Amino acid sequence: MAFKKNYWSVIRRTFTKLILRKTLVNGCIIYCLALIGVVIYKYNFSANKKFPFDSDNNEILKVSSLSDHKLFVSEYYEMRKYWQTSKLGSLLFKNETFDLQEQNKTFVILVWKYWKWLKSRHVNFYGPRKDGRSILQECSVKNCVFTGDNSLINSVDAVLVHIMHGIYPKVQNRSINQKWVFLNDESPKYAFSKAAHVQHLKNWSNVFNWSMTYRSNADVPVPYGRTVALDVPVKENVTYESIAELIPNLQYKRSDVLVAVVMSNCHVSHRMKFLEELQKYIKIHIYGLCSPDRKERCKGHFREDCKDINHYYFYLVMENSMCRQYLSEKAFHLAYGKGAIPIILGPSLHDCKTLLPPNSFIHSDDFISYKVLADKIKSIINNVKDYLSYHLWRNHFKVLNEHGYFGSKSYHLCRLCEALNYNDDKRKIYKLDDMRLFLDSNVLCML
Repeated sequence: MAFKKNYWSVIRRTFTKLILRKTLVNGCIIYCLALIGVVIYKYNFSANKKFPFDSDNNEILKVSSLSDHKLFVSEYYEMRKYWQTSKLGSLLFKNETFDLQEQNKTFVILVWKYWKWLKSRHVNFYGPRKDGRSILQECSVKNCVFTGDNSLINSVDAVLVHIMHGIYPKVQNRSINQKWVFLNDESPKYAFSKAAHVQHLKNWSNVFNWSMTYRSNADVPVPYGRTVALDVPVKENVTYESIAELIPNLQYKRSDVLVAVVMSNCHVSHRMKFLEELQKYIKIHIYGLCSPDRKERCKGHFREDCKDINHYYFYLVMENSMCRQYLSEKAFHLAYGKGAIPIILGPSLHDCKTLLPPNSFIHSDDFISYKVLADKIKSIINNVKDYLSYHLWRNHFKVLNEHGYFGSKSYHLCRLCEALNYNDDKRKIYKLDDMRLFLDSNVLCML
């Protein structure tokens, strides 16, 4: 910085002398040439900027042959081997493949009552309305038609009911060939958050045939994001520098403040306490309506990305509930998608190990105190090997965002169409105990 200041002061003094000598033309030429020199200097400084830790950037960490890669991947999926999944769930979560064929029929799906509301996210992805957009674009099947015409309820193949409002259609003598599907994207604590009255699960039993939630054991899994293995490793000889190249936004990361979070709901007591206690030992930048000084930046609105988060090495993933497998866009988009290491307060450590990339996150359960957690964060950033170990997964896996937020594509409607084509067609009904395994917060949540 001292060099830059001296350089500019020399330029200014020279230019002033030239003006005083009434050699304005020559002065302008010299000033412009000097300015070009500064631009070239800054460009070279930026272009030649190395990974921002003291290390031998060419040191080979490991050789990732195809056989090594396959072993690493198989060990990861071994953890999911005994998961109970539908056929679609096996495709999405177990890396299994089947000889799948689109059925020779068109499925008509009624999105009951809230089709217009759901379109904003699952068709337009909270972006500008595009009536010509294909709902099943990039989907493996195309043989589904979606409608919001409730008068067709007796003739459609499937009825999709978003349960947040706490109501479902009352139909007598409905066709046994229909599949009624309940949709829930929230944790069990907030599944009925827009309902006018308290909901009792016994009133929801013996109504639905399929579940459609973020859970891996749902008939139609619709997670906020997924960890997916690459066919081949990105790089064979893995060095510090080559792993650094795989980390999004690494060149923008700041060292004065390591941790950030976006929060606009300030009334979740367990995460507010976690934030307040951790702030005693490490500086954290808060964005959104919960911020004391950044309320107007990154309000948590799903229509706009929060580019400020690009600048941080760590992101606080503090879910509004600590429930079974409940991981939202906070982990998949605001952490991994931004090149940050997630610090997780949410589902169990076991859930995170089986859902997220291997050795890619910090979990609150691993630390006996907030100070120990803060010290761990600081130590990671001061040790190149430790830091890069949290990003080695990027050579073997990728993280997909599939929630429809921040411009990402929602796969909800695609997944439902795939399930109608691929899943076992055996008829079943969700009884009270079945509903509890998806929606009972006393069974599924710690907080």
